[in-house]
Amino acid sequence: MTRRRLVTGIAVCALVAATLATSTRRAVVLASLVHVVEVGARILRLPYQFLDHSKCFTLDRLNPTCPQCL
Repeated sequence: MTRRRLVTGIAVCALVAATLATSTRRAVVLASLVHVVEVGARILRLPYQFLDHSKCFTLDRLNPTCPQCL
C-alpha cells in the first residue's frame, strides 16, 4: 500500500509541475481557482439574500408608481 501511495504522490507532483510549467497554464489554473472562490462566496451569501428585507416584498411592488420598489 505504501508503494502505491508513493507512486501516486510522484505522479501527482509530476502532473502539477507539468501543469504549472507555462505561464498560460498558470493563468488558467488561477482563473479557475478564482472562479471557485467566487462561487463559494455567492453560495455563502445566498441565505442572506433571502432574509434581506431592504427590498420591497409587499404588494406595493405591483404598483408602477411605488418609488421605493423600482
